[in-house]
Amino acid sequence: MDVKIFYSARLLARVWRFLFHNRGTCLQRFRGVFLVILLFNIGIGCSQKRGIANHPRHQLYQDVTESYLPPIKVSLQGAIFVRGDRKPGSDLILFVSAEGKGAKIKILFNRGTSGIGRGKGASKAQHLAENIRFLAKGDISGNGVDDLVLIVSPQKKGSAKVLFNNGKGYFYSRSEFELPFVSKGVERVDLIDLDQDGDTDFLFTGRKILGENEKLKRRQGQVLINNGGEQFIDETFLLWPNLPSGVIGTSIADYNQDGFPDVFLVYDNAQNRLLINNGVGKFIDKTDYLLPRMIDQSTHADWADFDLDGDNDLIVTNKVIRKPYQSYSGETIYFLENIGSGRFVKKPSKIFPTLPAFRVYLLDANGTGIPDVIILNEKGLLYLVGKGEWDFSVETKKRFPQTSPMREMRFGDINGDGFLDLIGITAKNNYPKLWLNRVK
Repeated sequence: MDVKIFYSARLLARVWRFLFHNRGTCLQRFRGVFLVILLFNIGIGCSQKRGIANHPRHQLYQDVTESYLPPIKVSLQGAIFVRGDRKPGSDLILFVSAEGKGAKIKILFNRGTSGIGRGKGASKAQHLAENIRFLAKGDISGNGVDDLVLIVSPQKKGSAKVLFNNGKGYFYSRSEFELPFVSKGVERVDLIDLDQDGDTDFLFTGRKILGENEKLKRRQGQVLINNGGEQFIDETFLLWPNLPSGVIGTSIADYNQDGFPDVFLVYDNAQNRLLINNGVGKFIDKTDYLLPRMIDQSTHADWADFDLDGDNDLIVTNKVIRKPYQSYSGETIYFLENIGSGRFVKKPSKIFPTLPAFRVYLLDANGTGIPDVIILNEKGLLYLVGKGEWDFSVETKKRFPQTSPMREMRFGDINGDGFLDLIGITAKNNYPKLWLNRVK
């Protein structure tokens, strides 16, 4: 293959940003076929030419909950894979409401084949005074391990809190560090380099953000920019457009191929929206120009290059799609095909069941360089193996243990083989289930 065509300054910059922001795990997401091919050829990252990649047809997920996790009999609010210390393998954080007031986070350290959180010194528990509504991770301090950003109950200092990692999995507040006031109504946060200056910024969103003034209420989001030295400046009025309320999720990627992250906003009962980054972190609402008109009760969205043409497409899950916008009776899931420069058209597919769908996750589970799909719906889980250019094979029974319906999933590399393993939270009792990505 002649790889000279890939060596433009823009593409090399995108490769560097990918490696920088994903240095803890190799190829965690499917970033587009050109980037994957380039990584293959120049030898950066971890090799996919081993293990699962040598036998993609035999890839499956094995339930290792009982052998890898200590017994957990409490109802979890959530779970997330982190790099808690500098030892190999993804660690795991579980968080729950504490009895009475506050919350508790428990970090389970990865001990390889001995399991996660098993053995002496393999787990730590910390009590927090605040209730946790949402938790996100990222290396904010640049010390090679993950710090935490919490969405908490509204307080005088705001609705968000940062806990720094001491490098050994203990999380603490710094007295000298203080975030700008984060508004009431914020429900989640994305940690991403919005202005592409090499450090982590924060994007807060929620269904109905109640700002201190009417202008902020109309923004329905809050942008905090890291100006270096772990100092964050509220640049919402400069960088974020006026938006209707109802945002329940985000899917952030470079949709118009200019090298900067754009934001797809998921709405629970309205038109989903697309915000394009102008190159310095300012987002322009291009919904009317770039998205098809659709009103639905969306639940989630994720991105990948489904047709392998070098740009990022989307898949959107919904509880209900209004009949005028359905391509067939009972449709609840559809693709959005990127036809260039971030312009999308709806691409329906009858491979999806006609059931309310709650979550969708995209990853290259079997090392083929083609995105695979996991969908959570009210009856359980659907696993689609990618075959290329919108072609999928339903292989749930073959490749995934049958489980009760899941509320959510999180991904991490437990055994350090470069492929994503996952943890799920059951919908019935909020207990964790852990699966290892392996070859039969």
